[in-house]
Amino acid sequence: MKNHELPSWNPKKIMVRATNWIGDAVMSLPAIEALNVRFPEAEIVVVAKPWVSELYQHHPGVSRQIVYDAAGEHRGTGGFLKLVQALREEGFDAAILFQNAFQAAFMAWCARIPVRIGYARDGRSSLLNEAVEVISPAACGHQAYYYLQLLFRSGLIDKPEPVGEVHLRLADSERRWAARQLQSLGLGGKRYLVGICPGASFGPAKRWLPERFANLADRLIDALGADVLIFGSPAESALAGEVAQVMEHTPVLVAGKTTLREFMALLARCQLVITNDSGPMHLAAALQLPLLAIFGSTNERETGPLGHRLRIIKHPVECSPCGLRECPIDFRCMTGISVDTVYTTALEAVKEWEIGP
Repeated sequence: MKNHELPSWNPKKIMVRATNWIGDAVMSLPAIEALNVRFPEAEIVVVAKPWVSELYQHHPGVSRQIVYDAAGEHRGTGGFLKLVQALREEGFDAAILFQNAFQAAFMAWCARIPVRIGYARDGRSSLLNEAVEVISPAACGHQAYYYLQLLFRSGLIDKPEPVGEVHLRLADSERRWAARQLQSLGLGGKRYLVGICPGASFGPAKRWLPERFANLADRLIDALGADVLIFGSPAESALAGEVAQVMEHTPVLVAGKTTLREFMALLARCQLVITNDSGPMHLAAALQLPLLAIFGSTNERETGPLGHRLRIIKHPVECSPCGLRECPIDFRCMTGISVDTVYTTALEAVKEWEIGP
């Protein structure tokens, strides 16, 4: 199928290979919504890794999901072939590959999906019908447009619509569960609830210092009469514990104790969320929560949160953004951000946004 034939094409079932990072998955939601608008009668099936799959629950643009569990059911060559066979039996008309890896294209090709659309990278162009030339960050702007541009440049949508915010939805049952959990923790009153997310799975170069998160949390507890929840993935439990250990007050540690949906439901109860550039940052913005996002090694114009009640905190240095996982020098982009700066910004934001318990 050639590019100019795509606008008149009417698929009935579309596979979307999701990204493997929470933040990227959130930023790809506008593209999924655009795909749903373009093909309202089509069944859109997302193929996602387990730790990302819960993100798409209750999303109106997603018909259903297939979980790709490479560490379990789909482990090894035999497991991969099992997944391929399942995809082949689905009878997909097309595969849209938001994940950039060679394996994503190989999977779609092995599953005999007739139309395979993705960026021409990682040596996979020969496996794609529509191998879209990779665009630079400067040409793309925000990462959300990277996925929209894939649809646009392959002819699937007329033009990328402006993206001002991203929306995630919680079910009423999830909100009720979060309320019960907080009550069981003694946090069901009228105090401020501040969410602290000190991690960033990409690497330590994106993480503000744990002792500064701790000092900030203590000062917010004193100033706002707040309770503090410290969030994180199972891999970030030790980091969350490190923050809690050096605090004068006692926070509530939920890092590593929730599923992704539970994480989102508890996060949504917070009146203020403070994060690094991370998956939780994008979750908070997509849940329309008041957000302070601390940036160091990455570019806030490309991967920053999308929303209206947010502030970016950054200390400009000549070597940022570098995009590295670990700082090879003195971590000046993060050490230059003081607790005073974040604390003052938080109080200003609370006043400006009229955030109340």
